[in-house]
Amino acid sequence: MVALTTEEEQIESIKKWWKENGTSVVVGLVVGFGILIGGNYWVQHNASQRQNASLEFSQLQDDLQQSRSDAVMTRGEHIINHFSDTPYAVLSAFAIAKLKVDDGDLLAARARLQWVLDNSKQMEFQHMARLRMATVMLAEGNGDGALALLETVDAGEYLPLYEALKGDIYVALSQPDNARSAYEKALKANDKGDNNLLQMKLDDLGGEDA
Repeated sequence: MVALTTEEEQIESIKKWWKENGTSVVVGLVVGFGILIGGNYWVQHNASQRQNASLEFSQLQDDLQQSRSDAVMTRGEHIINHFSDTPYAVLSAFAIAKLKVDDGDLLAARARLQWVLDNSKQMEFQHMARLRMATVMLAEGNGDGALALLETVDAGEYLPLYEALKGDIYVALSQPDNARSAYEKALKANDKGDNNLLQMKLDDLGGEDA
């Protein structure tokens, strides 16, 4: 009888607990399974997105090789708009920017490079976009703006490229001493690389009293 009473009490206790907590348990299970299923879906979705973006970019590369500029523009914009969270969107933006530079549309080229700066989380892409944008700004005649863009960041391992470009900008701004200093910094930072072009630029400046 004691055992029966204990079982009845346990059942009533379980009923009471379920009445008080059952809803939260069900919600917890649903949320838990939802997170698990959603997480798996998200992984699969991302993998699918990357695969589709990869296929699209592969076709874009073919278009580039065949000089189909209009196709590159159309496909590149499609990749940017539909696969913006993949590296292929960044690479497409670079491709479009180059075409725009070739067409003389420097404003449009800068817009695409700015998109990379605003959206890419990879530092190498950030540096590439910044260097190319500064080059475009220099072509527009905005040397001061190009310098300001390059001086806002820690160049790190890209220091030779930054300093070499600064040298070019200073030459365009008729500041040979600053150009010389920048080229020398680039040479020093890239002491184990191919510096023939840099050395030629430095030699063209002549001596400090020239």
